[in-house]
Amino acid sequence: MDIHKIALDFFYPRFCLICHKEGSYLCPDCFSRIKIFPAPFCPHCKSRSFDGRICRDCKNSISGFVAAVSYKDKDLRKIIDTFKYNFIKELAKPLAFLILKFLTENPEIEFFKNPLDFEILPVPLHPRRLRWRGFNQAEEIGKELVPLLKIPMKSKILSRTRYTKPQVELGLKARKENVRAAFKILDVKKVKNKKIILLDDVATTLSTLEEAAKILKENNAREVWGLTVAKG
Repeated sequence: MDIHKIALDFFYPRFCLICHKEGSYLCPDCFSRIKIFPAPFCPHCKSRSFDGRICRDCKNSISGFVAAVSYKDKDLRKIIDTFKYNFIKELAKPLAFLILKFLTENPEIEFFKNPLDFEILPVPLHPRRLRWRGFNQAEEIGKELVPLLKIPMKSKILSRTRYTKPQVELGLKARKENVRAAFKILDVKKVKNKKIILLDDVATTLSTLEEAAKILKENNAREVWGLTVAKG
């Protein structure tokens, strides 16, 4: 029995971030009202993608991309921002379930059909930001997704070697420059011929995912996909 956790629950009860009902940070009713994207789409030209693959004309280092919800949804944005900036790790679970809900409604996506062909790789934080936050939000979401999707997660393959400004503060051109050469492969053998899913909480321009995917492809990853809770 975790006495410390019981004490915290007693003195600081949880309230839904949306409706303020006591019991959890996101109650079932509010979870059910968050609108899931109806189908996968190309993150660049917005055309419908049957299996999650990025269309040929737009594809760069990332072969496919999947996001569950729009970051313009104010309730979803509040949940993600509270998760990251108020350090509420428990919110990783409902965020992971939003991804599962989307995939369940779109079962044609390749890595959902063939999970054992893929590995999840959470986008790493720079050590300085990791010390400040205390956890990597992408990795926490990944821990919840692994038993749901039956896809293994590897977290010591890619590192972030350069401290960068938060992408949300920057414009399109500045975002690309901000993450340029920000990643390093730690174990090349674990990348070769692998199908990798880069997992993050939010993608807007895909600059971070593309930069991470670029170095993975340069080290002979077979395919790299992007998977996020939200698309900005």
